[in-house]
Amino acid sequence: MYMAFIEVCLWTLLAFVLTWTTYHVTNRRKKTTKLADAAVEEIRDGGPDVIVVGAGVGGSALAYALAKDGRRVHVIERNMREPERMMGEFMQPEGRLMLSKLDLQGMSPLHFHCLSFKIKFVRLHINRLFGGNRRTESHRLNTLLGRKGSPSAFSGRVFYNGRFVQRLRQKASSLPKNFVIYGN
Repeated sequence: MYMAFIEVCLWTLLAFVLTWTTYHVTNRRKKTTKLADAAVEEIRDGGPDVIVVGAGVGGSALAYALAKDGRRVHVIERNMREPERMMGEFMQPEGRLMLSKLDLQGMSPLHFHCLSFKIKFVRLHINRLFGGNRRTESHRLNTLLGRKGSPSAFSGRVFYNGRFVQRLRQKASSLPKNFVIYGN
């Protein structure tokens, strides 16, 4: 009687091990097949032309510009939440000009209900760089910015960095050739 019990236990254990092994081998094959199919599909569709690591200000703007240029871009970012920096930032007039050159003028901090400081706020730095009187300073600033008109038309902006980064990320991911991957 005792031997029969041991035989039943051994046969049950053997059946369990065989069933478990068969189940996991077939699942592993299915996963491998899915991964291979995905890889073949990506090769068929063409992989990314550019991989950008980090979706901060630079990464998002770069991904947007490259995708707008016709390239396939994958962006890898660890955390897509809004950055929790409590301080604001100051964007110089040249930064706003670069946003318009990248066709991101809608991203101007003006759209974040920010404070506006006219170019007079920056005059101390311009005086140090260029020197001279106000007329010379205005002419050189216009030459630097590549525009005609009064320098008071150009202004810097104070804004919250987190909201700006989030809007850049949204703009970058809105293009069809961009793909965002969350990774560590």
